[in-house]
Amino acid sequence: MTATLSIRPRRQVTFPEKFLRAVGASVGDQLEANIKDNQIVLKTKKKIFLDALGEIQKAVKESGISEKEMQDSLKQIRRDIYEKKYSKGLSGQ
Repeated sequence: MTATLSIRPRRQVTFPEKFLRAVGASVGDQLEANIKDNQIVLKTKKKIFLDALGEIQKAVKESGISEKEMQDSLKQIRRDIYEKKYSKGLSGQ
Protein backbone atom coordinates (compact mmCIF):
# COMPACT_ATOMS: atom_id res chain seq x y z
CA MET A 1 0.00 0.00 0.00
CA THR A 2 1.51 3.32 -1.06
CA ALA A 3 0.35 6.93 -0.90
CA THR A 4 1.90 10.35 -1.33
CA LEU A 5 1.32 12.59 1.69
CA SER A 6 1.79 16.36 1.65
CA ILE A 7 3.17 18.30 4.59
CA ARG A 8 1.02 21.39 5.03
CA PRO A 9 2.27 24.79 6.30
CA ARG A 10 1.70 23.86 9.95
CA ARG A 11 3.63 20.56 9.48
CA GLN A 12 0.37 18.58 9.40
CA VAL A 13 -0.24 15.45 7.36
CA THR A 14 -3.51 13.66 6.65
CA PHE A 15 -3.33 9.88 6.41
CA PRO A 16 -5.68 8.00 4.08
CA GLU A 17 -8.38 6.12 5.97
CA LYS A 18 -7.23 2.79 4.50
CA PHE A 19 -3.80 3.30 6.08
CA LEU A 20 -5.26 3.94 9.50
CA ARG A 21 -7.61 0.96 9.22
CA ALA A 22 -4.70 -1.28 8.18
CA VAL A 23 -2.82 -0.52 11.41
CA GLY A 24 -5.87 -0.36 13.67
CA ALA A 25 -5.60 3.38 14.28
CA SER A 26 -8.34 5.98 14.35
CA VAL A 27 -8.84 9.68 14.93
CA GLY A 28 -7.50 10.67 18.35
CA ASP A 29 -5.01 7.81 18.62
CA GLN A 30 -1.36 8.58 19.26
CA LEU A 31 1.58 7.61 17.08
CA GLU A 32 5.20 7.24 18.09
CA ALA A 33 7.70 8.49 15.50
CA ASN A 34 11.30 7.32 15.24
CA ILE A 35 14.01 7.97 12.70
CA LYS A 36 15.74 4.82 11.49
CA ASP A 37 18.16 4.70 8.55
CA ASN A 38 17.08 8.19 7.47
CA GLN A 39 13.41 7.16 7.39
CA ILE A 40 10.52 8.11 9.66
CA VAL A 41 8.97 5.04 11.26
CA LEU A 42 5.52 5.45 12.83
CA LYS A 43 3.94 3.03 15.28
CA THR A 44 0.59 3.31 16.98
CA LYS A 45 0.76 3.47 20.76
CA LYS A 46 -1.75 0.57 20.72
CA LYS A 47 0.80 -1.53 18.79
CA ILE A 48 3.56 -0.62 21.23
CA PHE A 49 1.32 -1.60 24.16
CA LEU A 50 0.28 -4.88 22.55
CA ASP A 51 3.91 -5.75 21.74
CA ALA A 52 4.90 -5.05 25.36
CA LEU A 53 1.98 -7.10 26.64
CA GLY A 54 3.06 -9.99 24.41
CA GLU A 55 6.59 -9.83 25.84
CA ILE A 56 5.20 -9.82 29.39
CA GLN A 57 2.96 -12.82 28.62
CA LYS A 58 5.95 -14.66 27.12
CA ALA A 59 8.10 -13.94 30.19
CA VAL A 60 5.34 -15.09 32.56
CA LYS A 61 4.82 -18.29 30.58
CA GLU A 62 8.56 -19.03 30.58
CA SER A 63 8.83 -18.34 34.33
CA GLY A 64 6.48 -21.18 35.23
CA ILE A 65 4.60 -18.96 37.70
CA SER A 66 0.87 -19.53 37.68
CA GLU A 67 -1.60 -16.69 37.27
CA LYS A 68 -2.89 -17.33 40.79
CA GLU A 69 0.62 -17.13 42.27
CA MET A 70 1.20 -13.85 40.45
CA GLN A 71 -2.11 -12.38 41.62
CA ASP A 72 -1.45 -13.45 45.21
CA SER A 73 2.01 -11.92 45.07
CA LEU A 74 0.65 -8.64 43.69
CA LYS A 75 -2.03 -8.53 46.40
CA GLN A 76 0.68 -8.92 49.06
CA ILE A 77 2.80 -6.19 47.48
CA ARG A 78 -0.21 -3.85 47.46
CA ARG A 79 -0.92 -4.68 51.13
CA ASP A 80 2.71 -3.99 52.06
CA ILE A 81 2.68 -0.64 50.24
CA TYR A 82 -0.62 0.33 51.86
CA GLU A 83 0.60 -0.60 55.33
CA LYS A 84 3.89 1.23 54.85
CA LYS A 85 2.15 4.35 53.54
CA TYR A 86 -0.51 4.53 56.25
CA SER A 87 1.54 3.30 59.20
CA LYS A 88 3.79 6.35 58.77
CA GLY A 89 0.79 8.65 59.11
CA LEU A 90 -0.39 6.93 62.30
CA SER A 91 3.04 6.87 63.98
CA GLY A 92 3.39 10.64 63.56
CA GLN A 93 0.31 11.35 65.79
